[in-house]
Amino acid sequence: MEKVVCGVIGCGWIGKMKHIGYLAKAEDVELAAICDIKEEAMQETIREFGLEHVKMYTDYRELCQDPKIQAVHICTPNGLHHDMAMCAIGHGKHVFCEKPLAVTSEDAFEMVEAAEKAGVKLALGHQRRFFSSVQYIRQMVDKGEMGEVYYGKALDARRRGVPTWGDYMSKEKNGGGILYDGAPHSLDLTMYMMNNFRPASVKGTVLNKMRSETAGNPWGPWDPETCDVEDTGFALVTMENGATIYLEAAWLINMLGIANSSLICGTKAGADLQGNNGVARINTVINDKMVTYSPEYADMPNIVEPYIGEQEASDAQMKDWIDAILKDRDPFVQGKDGIPVVQIIEAIYESARTGETVKITRH
Repeated sequence: MEKVVCGVIGCGWIGKMKHIGYLAKAEDVELAAICDIKEEAMQETIREFGLEHVKMYTDYRELCQDPKIQAVHICTPNGLHHDMAMCAIGHGKHVFCEKPLAVTSEDAFEMVEAAEKAGVKLALGHQRRFFSSVQYIRQMVDKGEMGEVYYGKALDARRRGVPTWGDYMSKEKNGGGILYDGAPHSLDLTMYMMNNFRPASVKGTVLNKMRSETAGNPWGPWDPETCDVEDTGFALVTMENGATIYLEAAWLINMLGIANSSLICGTKAGADLQGNNGVARINTVINDKMVTYSPEYADMPNIVEPYIGEQEASDAQMKDWIDAILKDRDPFVQGKDGIPVVQIIEAIYESARTGETVKITRH
């Protein structure tokens, strides 16, 4: 069996549970190398997944130069994505980058253009597109069953959900707080379901109202003095065609509700998507009566099976990624798909700084 030879940069939670966990067991993959600045993290990873024959690198440049490796997976803090991807692309490697693609739109465009010029594939970790519920909603939109889709809401508002590990609280290393943590998933899902990826303007607010409220956090307390990123962000996004997307994102906010949800509204029907399991509800009118139903997926094209939960969706994306390399086709989620997300987040910060609406003109 032909195999794709992979290397993974970053042995944190995402690197291990989403990437290495799949690559280590896949029959069409040879996991040849891992990289982390902490050697003890690599040793732990090797023991956990039984990777006795895997090379260890503490410098990502050396992994990217390894002539055996065909595909590099980048699972590091957001601020490192651009430089690592550009290094891997420069050595002719295919790249799977965790979200967000970059922390500036200029870097995001450069990564996409470099991959296209080098003739390598660039994929992005927006695995929630693989939920069957998301595919069902998108197909309804594409068939016109929603009518004109003119409104979307992207929600990642956790009552308490501050990630206290790694570099999440460092603006230098992570680019920002919740807007570069949970918000990219919800923004991408909403734009994907609407089939609308061309933002035109953004009016945003960035807040740190709850920075000192450490009680009740499931992942433990943190030191407010060492946190220089936002805990909350709101934005009104106007798309080129006049559609509106409203974003609510918070690590901790005193409201009830489910994080990681999206909804879209059209002139014929609407849909909402709730929680990490991607449960969908369709809101429409049948026989002159308002109806809400959860769809069945039996008749869907075989893009995905009815996955339930984040890990299954992650595995589905990994399978698609490896298959795309073996068959020399585009992956289902491409790097360029991440550009509008970065543009919107970048514009939110700028709007919050200036108090003005920020226009987006490059697409």
